[in-house]
Amino acid sequence: MDATAATRVGGVGLKMRDGLPSGTSFLVAFARGLGVDERLVDPLASSLLPRWMARVATMPAILGPAAPAYRRAIRTATFGLVDHNVLRTEAIDAHVTQALRSGARQLVILGAGMDARAWRLDALQNATVFEIDHRATQQYKRDHVAGKTPPADIRYIPVDFEKERFIERLQTAGFRPTDRSIWIWEGVTMYLPLAAVHETLGQLTRLASEGSHLAMTYRVPGHLPFGAVGRAAIPALFAAAGEPLKSTLEPSELASALAPEWDVTYDDDARGWRALTASTADPSRAFLSERLAVLKRRRRKEGA
Repeated sequence: MDATAATRVGGVGLKMRDGLPSGTSFLVAFARGLGVDERLVDPLASSLLPRWMARVATMPAILGPAAPAYRRAIRTATFGLVDHNVLRTEAIDAHVTQALRSGARQLVILGAGMDARAWRLDALQNATVFEIDHRATQQYKRDHVAGKTPPADIRYIPVDFEKERFIERLQTAGFRPTDRSIWIWEGVTMYLPLAAVHETLGQLTRLASEGSHLAMTYRVPGHLPFGAVGRAAIPALFAAAGEPLKSTLEPSELASALAPEWDVTYDDDARGWRALTASTADPSRAFLSERLAVLKRRRRKEGA
């Protein structure tokens, strides 16, 4: 493949260069690697970053008493992006842990990117983790964790989301449709057209058994900061980076799209994530357009 060829990684359109994952996946890993304090640092994240980003993220470890001030400076410079990603990670972790306690033994991560949950969540030690993403992203990730043994059983499923369906490959990899599962679809839907969002939801609905959970983030319309300037400039910045924002949903539209197969059990923005987790991260007004919805699969109809 040409190094500058346009492709899709984790369901996100971008210009892919030299087989590298998307820029947004690196930003999320950077936020997790830096954290807002020592308690919230993801120990594997820095291994997944380009060298210069890893240096910035791990600098607090050598700064001693100056580390809090350094973190505050980075958090401010990113307009709250670090805090937002930390809050989102904590909120999803809380729901994943609860689902595992209620009997789920399979985790499916759609567009997994640099996600390291299978490495750091103790609750996943007895679960099977299926990571679905573009082949190049998965190869990059596997190269960077080579030699490290994950506590969970991780199964990598390469899929080109633009051309392929994941439903058959997931079952071939050992996914059990009769067993409870939890699905994570984090930071992806806003980069997809609504038709692709509905197609993916349809696929996972066919596989998720009664009592399974879905944790997905989505963007609501009309919540970009800085007035008319923000509404024009923020989408333009994403488009210039090769990852244009393509869709929005109202909470009621999401609930309707998944009814009657799923019940919404949680739906909130970063302010609610902080209340849920008692996090020390601060919600940023710049990112309040992103919400996290958690849904539970209802009983299947006969013959479904």
